[in-house]
Amino acid sequence: MSKQSVSQSSSHAPVADIEAKPAPALNIPASNTTVRVSIINTTTDIVCPSNGFINPVLKGGDYLSLPTFAFHVVHPSGKELMFDLGGRKDYWNWSPATFESVQKLIPGLNVEKGIDEILKEGGVSLQSINSIVWSHWHWDHTGDPSLFPKHAELVVGPGFKKNFMPGYPSQPRAVMLESDFEGRNVREISFSSNFKLGRYEAHDFYGDGSFYLLNVPGHAIGHISALARTTPDTFVFMGGDVCHFGGSFRPSEFSPMPAEIPAGVPLDRKRFRAPCPCALFTECHPNQEKARTEPYYKVSAAEGSWYIDPETAQESINKLEDFDADPNVLVCIAHDEGLLEVVDWFPNGSLNDWKKKGWKEQSQWGFLNALPVSGKPPGPWITPGLMKDGKRMKEWEKFVPS
Repeated sequence: MSKQSVSQSSSHAPVADIEAKPAPALNIPASNTTVRVSIINTTTDIVCPSNGFINPVLKGGDYLSLPTFAFHVVHPSGKELMFDLGGRKDYWNWSPATFESVQKLIPGLNVEKGIDEILKEGGVSLQSINSIVWSHWHWDHTGDPSLFPKHAELVVGPGFKKNFMPGYPSQPRAVMLESDFEGRNVREISFSSNFKLGRYEAHDFYGDGSFYLLNVPGHAIGHISALARTTPDTFVFMGGDVCHFGGSFRPSEFSPMPAEIPAGVPLDRKRFRAPCPCALFTECHPNQEKARTEPYYKVSAAEGSWYIDPETAQESINKLEDFDADPNVLVCIAHDEGLLEVVDWFPNGSLNDWKKKGWKEQSQWGFLNALPVSGKPPGPWITPGLMKDGKRMKEWEKFVPS
């Protein structure tokens, strides 16, 4: 018997399921207008030191391996938008300031395909895109807008224009590129406390209740999320980087961890064979008294945190728990590996039937794969280093472990 099997078969006292607290009301106005939502794996694979994102860092969990997702949204009018673009394939052609930051802080990055290639291969013409919505300005979400036609507006969150325009080379140390904006309308969304969905300020993008933008501050200047209506009664929450890991908002008192992880959850069966008691995962929880009703992590407030305002970011994550608790909302944060083996990826389907297909229940605990169990790292990195054309570029790397 393997060590992993021995570890899993060790005796855990039987436990019962915990009754969930009622989910908070989201107060989403009724509408019969829906959009078609497709989730895209942008092939932007990233390895980051955990201490910039989560606290505490568990033994064996020093690095996060992050896939990166974007969304293609089609309105009944025929208008199409992109929510995020992933990273640009030629990421070494970012502004000098941005590329230097990657070299200094990111030990692993590979972008196999540009979003333009992915869309074209999936049968979507770039000319059909009317709006590009950036959840925020970070390089793994902004792609290369210059590849899209000039009629496609760029939609950004509060404070973006003041802080990030103009770009490089007009401003030598700018993090954005002037080509991102050239000849394009940049529309900055304003929010008001007079209209909220859940506890987030909201903006009705099309004016018909089919697609909302949400003010979700804390991670970066102008950070926004989105809520798309997939049937009259169901929604997809496009989280962007409200957080970077499922264990930052799960479990919660509204969605407790079950006594046994459901068989439909695609756990790594090389590490965890069914049935899987929750005790296998709760033993590494920082708060043993609330290991099944409190998220594993808080926002990192350490020096070098990727959250510009950790306290506000934590508040935004707390509000996310309200949406995750609602059985009619599928939460999709941009780097959630729990979705990888569950949903139908563009161009092979949409998210619109997610509830009928049980994707919420299947993906909700997928983050457990990335937890270090018994102090052992969850597995190999998603990419071995800073990659160019399939090769690791050692001259670009500063501190990648051997």
